[in-house]
Amino acid sequence: MRCLKHCRRLTLFLLTLALVFRLWQAPTQPVTATNSIHGVWMTNLGAALMYYSTRLDEVVANLAQHQINTLYPAVWNRGYSLHSSRVSHAAGGRRRDWLTDIPLLPGDRILSELIAQGHRQGLRLIPWFEYGLMIPASNAIAQAHPDWLTTDITGATVRQPLTPEPGLPPALQNVQLEITGGNLAWLNPLHPEVQNFLVELIAEVVERYPVEGIQLDDHFGLPVELGYDDYTRQRYATEHGGASPPTNPRDPAWMAWRSRQLTTLMARIHQRVKAINPDAIISLSPNPPDFAYREYLQDWRSWVDQGLVDEVIVQLYRPDLTALKRDLANPDLNRIKQQLPIAIGLYTGPFWPVKPLDRLRTEIQTVQAAGYQGVSFFCWETTLWMLRHEPAEQVQQQFQTLLAGDS
Repeated sequence: MRCLKHCRRLTLFLLTLALVFRLWQAPTQPVTATNSIHGVWMTNLGAALMYYSTRLDEVVANLAQHQINTLYPAVWNRGYSLHSSRVSHAAGGRRRDWLTDIPLLPGDRILSELIAQGHRQGLRLIPWFEYGLMIPASNAIAQAHPDWLTTDITGATVRQPLTPEPGLPPALQNVQLEITGGNLAWLNPLHPEVQNFLVELIAEVVERYPVEGIQLDDHFGLPVELGYDDYTRQRYATEHGGASPPTNPRDPAWMAWRSRQLTTLMARIHQRVKAINPDAIISLSPNPPDFAYREYLQDWRSWVDQGLVDEVIVQLYRPDLTALKRDLANPDLNRIKQQLPIAIGLYTGPFWPVKPLDRLRTEIQTVQAAGYQGVSFFCWETTLWMLRHEPAEQVQQQFQTLLAGDS
């Protein structure tokens, strides 16, 4: 009998302890009011890891302590949704979590709790459709809808690696070559079923979650050598008196025609999202304008002029300060930043070694001196996580000093 009482007391104690542990949340942190964007991207790996470690509340509080005010969590990655998506499921897709096919817990817990914790700390939550039109040819959606994929002039759906963007650090050059070759194909932005799928995939997040907006990036484009699939050829012939597309993928008129189709899709996304929530932010994280158009037919200069985006985070992942300063002086960027908020995306390094704090501080100061409206860091895992070798107090002090006074 005495043993039974002890067991009951122990069970009650453990249950109480578990309940306290579950309900306790990191205290809210003061964030300096500013019109500047202080953002960080969180990949699917980072979000899942923090959820399953039960430290999500502490992580988001830590972002606020560092004066981060915007979180861009990945929700679409290589043909998988990272939340429970009815749109993706209807197209044959499924959810994927972390690095393997670990089933997600029911109820979209990761995204929902990220949003809840972010709003507790006063952060903007803008889900990031990381891979845009890029999708593995082996993915279930691609397998179920092979006609959704576009091809090069040889009929190949899997594109060959292109030369990386000039100025990328070596580590990112390797990543870019890896993701642009191998198994990865591209959805055809002209195909009406692809357009419907993407529009509704994005709209679904705005409808179901209390987010501040959505973000597309450099993968929401069409590699210049693609667009020779049967559907696009027929569409082109219909609009050009039966003529076939030029065999040179860089023919200026052929580039402009495909680019306009991508702009039409962007306009549809804008219209659909704003119909759900007129205040929703449509964010874009592209490469610089010339490169974005030349290599991916992404004419985001015209998207700004047409009012299709509300903020732009330009990826300037440069190996040295000279290259960064040169691109910050880009006349197009300096013109566009008079029209809407433009922040600069900075690369914080591979998992090992991460970019030294002194170098990151200098890059932030260089962006601020050039008159841009903030910075965003790729990615959280190498910006504020334990992979940094500097003391946490030093990192926090530097970020607070640099960002708290950024107007």
